Amino acid sequence: MGRQRTGLVGRRAELAALRSAGDGRALVVLRGEPGSGRSAVLAQAAGELIDRGIFVLELSGAAPHPAWDRYGVRVVLDAIRERFEDLGGRSRLADAIDVLSRLCTEQAYESAWERSRLATTLGTVFRRLGPIAVVVDDADRLAQPAIAPATARHAGCLVIAACADDTELGEAADLAIELGELSEEDSDAVLRQAAGMPVDDTLRRAVRNGLGALYGNPGTLVSTVADLRRRERLVAVHGHVCLRDPEEPVALPPGHRLLAELDACGPLGHDLVRLAGDAAFGVDEIPLLAAATGRSTLGYGRAADRLVGAGVLGADADGLLSVRCPALRAAVPGPASEALHRAIVGHLLDADGERPLVLARHLAAAGTTVPRRPELAERLRDGTPDTAQRYAAWWHAEDGEDRSHAAVGLVRHFVRTADYAGLARFVGQVPSGELDSADLAAAAALAALHSGRPVPASVRAAVTAGGEVPAAIAFCDRWFAGGQAELTIGDVERAFAPLRHSPALPTIERRTRGLEHAFALRDLVPVLASVLGADFGTPADGPLAAYHRVLTGYADGDWTAALSAARELELDPRADALARQSARLHAAEMCSWRGEDQRAAAWLESVPAGECAFPVLRSWVAAGTRHNAGDSAGALREGLRTRRGGPGTSRLLRRMATIAMDADKPLQAHRVLAEIERTYSRDSSLEALETVSYARGLVNGDRAGARAAEHLARSGGNRFELSLACQLAGSTAAEPAPWLTEAFEIAQSIGATKLTARVKRSLQDSGGVVAEQRDRREDLSETELRIIELIRLGRTNRQIAIAVRMSEKTVAKHLTRLFAKAGCRTRHGLATSDLGGRPQPLGA
Repeated sequence: MGRQRTGLVGRRAELAALRSAGDGRALVVLRGEPGSGRSAVLAQAAGELIDRGIFVLELSGAAPHPAWDRYGVRVVLDAIRERFEDLGGRSRLADAIDVLSRLCTEQAYESAWERSRLATTLGTVFRRLGPIAVVVDDADRLAQPAIAPATARHAGCLVIAACADDTELGEAADLAIELGELSEEDSDAVLRQAAGMPVDDTLRRAVRNGLGALYGNPGTLVSTVADLRRRERLVAVHGHVCLRDPEEPVALPPGHRLLAELDACGPLGHDLVRLAGDAAFGVDEIPLLAAATGRSTLGYGRAADRLVGAGVLGADADGLLSVRCPALRAAVPGPASEALHRAIVGHLLDADGERPLVLARHLAAAGTTVPRRPELAERLRDGTPDTAQRYAAWWHAEDGEDRSHAAVGLVRHFVRTADYAGLARFVGQVPSGELDSADLAAAAALAALHSGRPVPASVRAAVTAGGEVPAAIAFCDRWFAGGQAELTIGDVERAFAPLRHSPALPTIERRTRGLEHAFALRDLVPVLASVLGADFGTPADGPLAAYHRVLTGYADGDWTAALSAARELELDPRADALARQSARLHAAEMCSWRGEDQRAAAWLESVPAGECAFPVLRSWVAAGTRHNAGDSAGALREGLRTRRGGPGTSRLLRRMATIAMDADKPLQAHRVLAEIERTYSRDSSLEALETVSYARGLVNGDRAGARAAEHLARSGGNRFELSLACQLAGSTAAEPAPWLTEAFEIAQSIGATKLTARVKRSLQDSGGVVAEQRDRREDLSETELRIIELIRLGRTNRQIAIAVRMSEKTVAKHLTRLFAKAGCRTRHGLATSDLGGRPQPLGA
């Protein structure tokens, strides 16, 4: 049995422990659950022994052998015969093999004396093999797994035996090594290896969140990726493997051991997994389930014990069951769980001594499958109701004012919690008349904008029955038609005023926050947030959310997230066509500054100049790409031939002035400055002020202008622009080093390698000291590094949770660990620490 070594990811500590055993007489047992990579570690260990000139005999307990051969003697004999020529002229080995072969019979295992002779002869064979290493995979597949490895060890061999969990083999071991879960960093590396190319962050998060603790199990991780590829859910987009339909959950692949354990429990096990996967379900509720379904309480109890023991279900100290792996719940076929909850509700209502909290929980989970009963609505209003309880409370509310009030509250809850998919389902179900026509229209339009799907025909018919089209429906229609130039933020206000229950931002503050620019680029999220105030929840899913992540990621300097969101839009057929153009242009801009020239060109070419809705923005990107490639003349021609006006004008003018100065074209630079001055005379916006200040500092060496541009860039929140502004401020300052150092650190942190190199040259030319990246990243996962960066950007736990797509509670747990690693107790301490590779100045 020969092994092919592949690149083993992780397991450094385990391999070091194996090496510590030396190459002499020892029995080392390598234990790990299925999929933990036992075979890969054995292959690596065997390869290292071979490299050191040691003969390795490789055995497998899974190799074909008779069931009566409890010691696996036939397995040993077959392996020796296969390698016999490699063994050379080992003295009297052939004779010992012949004797062992004759003794290994079914009848021999029936006699204690013959079994003793068999083990003794097996030891003779191993002694005549000489000082070799014996590697045994799946040792626990043998009926008596300790005999052959222990015999080889007593004969002077180094034996490494791998098993899932075998007490007999472990008791005979000189050294036992446990293969636990891989670290998140190593699991990420396994994912990249299985995918065969760089992995998009959305795919990584979906697989990690779906597998849970099993993300650290390399076998499960590799087979899950293979299953996603088989089902054509993996697709390459601009050099990265991406996940098609990311809102669809990742499921465990068919044949996984946990699914096999679940199937062994039959319908009872499936019932338990469905209930435990929905909400809290306690073992004390098993009698209720049995009574409601007419099945055996004892049978359910045994199924629960088996599933907990196998790791399918978890059980906490209070006896609450949970599905340990969300991907397992996604793989469970059959009817939805609402029917089980409905049956339990029916039993509780019919039985004496009902349990109010349990009833409320199952009533909420049953949803609309329980026939309406107004008296049940009161059972759902205690405590702090979640979405399911609010929904069920509306469903059971009495017709009239109570039901209308519940409907209004449910809409507000959906919007505040950013559950726009739930809002879309609700507006499609709510009967006519329960919501005011304007409220229903605004809710339906908001759901449509977030989902990328037009307002359903049934809702449209209900809200236009009087012949008048509500403002929200009219806005939605024009938006989907691409009528950007005809729409204003005032139209957004009028459309969604019915959903506003808290003050909107005043007009001056909107201007300060650049909402006009966002709206012109078709980013509705900040506009809706300003109009609806605290009642608006920032979306985490859907095409509107993905596009917002492109622009915020670009501005915040989180370019990895921004590019991931751009790739997500490429795969989403619901994405707004114009927003997709803008996302592609921003992706081209980021890739150009990251030094990924081919990807930048591909992104840019995907928006043909003649079809682009943002010609100035495209020219800004194209000019920058040419300039970064050394074609300053072509870059200037690109900018000069573009008609000004629309999104990107200020960016283009700043870039043109920069290119002209870099190319030593002062006359051209002064012409661009004159154009900027004329533009500022007509437009007194903060963006125009930043542009004219920047150009004055750049072209005229105006120190006050450079400082004003830096101040405005800092308040604007765009880290790339801030790096450029700090570089400019440094070029006009008496002491440039602090400005250039900050520009360098920002460029380095966002991964803009070409800007980093440019600032580095300026810093060195001014006699400053280039910062060196302190290497404190090796023990941090990609998620932790991203959280650190978001903390440095001043993000709250909720904002971080949305950005990395995990719960706030999980974010808090990550922060606790990061505080410990950084040796601090506060967010400020973490932000100012050197954890995560914060630049550390060196001496001259």
